[in-house]
Amino acid sequence: MEPLEQEFNVHIENVTYESHGVTISSVLCYPKEKGMYPGIITLHGIFGLQEMDVRFPARLAGQGYVVLAHGWQSREKDPADNDIVNDIKTAASFLKRQEMVNGDRLGLIGVCRGGSITMVTGAHSDDFKALVSFYGQSYYPLKDEKKPVSPIELVDDLHAPILLIHGQRDTIFPWEESKDFCEALAKRNKVHECKFYPDAEHGFFLKGHRNYHEESAEDAWDLLGQFLRKNL
Repeated sequence: MEPLEQEFNVHIENVTYESHGVTISSVLCYPKEKGMYPGIITLHGIFGLQEMDVRFPARLAGQGYVVLAHGWQSREKDPADNDIVNDIKTAASFLKRQEMVNGDRLGLIGVCRGGSITMVTGAHSDDFKALVSFYGQSYYPLKDEKKPVSPIELVDDLHAPILLIHGQRDTIFPWEESKDFCEALAKRNKVHECKFYPDAEHGFFLKGHRNYHEESAEDAWDLLGQFLRKNL
């Protein structure tokens, strides 16, 4: 992780915390300059906490945030939504205890499955002042005990401002799912922003992903920065 520390002028540490009987393995990224910063939790996709999922919070940290890349798969590959939400609440408590974190200014950002989890968590937690979903799934095709309610069914319970970003060439989770989510937010006068990229596929935002699309990703970085500065 040293190259990322040098590239973004940040510290990166492997950390653990206990959550409901499970040890959660995560990565903490924070600026080298001492101070008080907003905190952000990032949620990786279904294929695990990879190098690209550390590069993302490292770059965020370089912009003036303390960022916890939460290893939500420490419990199992795809835990029940309720378990994931409870573990994220534990992660938020861990982040608030860090001496450089302003605990009243927390954000939650997820990509892929992490984007869906962000939507769900926003309806069950008051910890976060800003939510961001990158190409998340609004509709669960099969509901079961682990996923009893689709994210879009929880729109009424969302209170924090939310930003949704999606590529229109996404063949994993069609971009129309985020479009529907945005329309549901608008009907309820929820604070939200949405951006859809016509040339971007699933995973386009993270450098290192096979579908990385630099032009769209850099534009999304600008939009993300504006959203975070406004709400955190």
